Amino acid sequence: MPAPGKRPELIRLQKAFEEEAGTFPDLSLSILYFSQEAIPTDRTFRKPNHQIMLWQYYGQFDGSDETIGRLYNHIQTSNLAMAGLRGCQFSCYALLEGEPTAHFIRMAQRAGNLFSEKECNRIKIQAIADLTSNLPPSTNGKPISCSNSNRLAVWLNHVLHHLGRTHPRYIMEAKIDIDPYAASLSAIDAMLATKKRKVASPSAFEARQFRVALSFPGEHRSLVCAVADHLKSELGSNSVFYDNDYVAELARPNLDLLLQRIYHDNSDLIAVFLCGDYVAKEWCGLEWRAIRDIIKQRRDATVMLLRLDQAEVPGLFSIDGHIDITTWSPAQIAEAIVKRLRSGDV
Repeated sequence: MPAPGKRPELIRLQKAFEEEAGTFPDLSLSILYFSQEAIPTDRTFRKPNHQIMLWQYYGQFDGSDETIGRLYNHIQTSNLAMAGLRGCQFSCYALLEGEPTAHFIRMAQRAGNLFSEKECNRIKIQAIADLTSNLPPSTNGKPISCSNSNRLAVWLNHVLHHLGRTHPRYIMEAKIDIDPYAASLSAIDAMLATKKRKVASPSAFEARQFRVALSFPGEHRSLVCAVADHLKSELGSNSVFYDNDYVAELARPNLDLLLQRIYHDNSDLIAVFLCGDYVAKEWCGLEWRAIRDIIKQRRDATVMLLRLDQAEVPGLFSIDGHIDITTWSPAQIAEAIVKRLRSGDV
């Protein structure tokens, strides 16, 4: 969410969107889904209007010579700035229609400018995650996708994700029932409510943001302690949440609520050491509840799964990616965590 210093601007935008929504403007928002098999051709567009690409899904990249050659050819023959990437399985466009189109675009771009580059990347990842969650599981490779960095596209992707109205299956066009001003107002209301909850944190420790938090069972403390030492050497001691480093801060009532806040809200990345002991432990189960809610919110990029054995873990499936660290040294594990942090995904 936007930084606390941008809260006054967010409040000004809230008031502006509220005023516009109250006039019941003649403005509609439609989502157009183009595929290789079907392109809407019988559509009559109202004027004025504006169409913008939100994201494109190319497909699964299996690393074969044929796939590499096809992707390279499409990149070389595409006008990326004007039309995006050729050969995509799905291309998603937003269509604004009605007299207030230009005015809404200015307001939406202003709202989109409140997001940092990191937040824009997270919104783009969410947009593709919304799509892939509606696709059948595939083991044929890594999904390839791209998103528009234009701040209007960023704002619309954020609003559509907030509405939970993105990517309906098998529908080539979807008209959003609520007008774009009201939809934007709803998203801003939710952002301000989130900021209020965070400001209410009563102590400096509860508000501290960690680069990585380690979730593990006590049976593997010696391994995780060594991993934590490597991480602190690389990232700084205050950047890593390892429980034994904060014994005094954790000695308080309602520790369960504090731990859930640390894992759910106050960590850029959660490294989870999964095994049979993890499943059996009560406190690990508490942390796992917070982590599962993160997955439910499609913040997948903030969770890193590390396997100490192949025990079944409730809530995980065979399609969930993990690293088998049974033969890894603490230094290797820490190196992988740091690489994930610096990949730009979190």
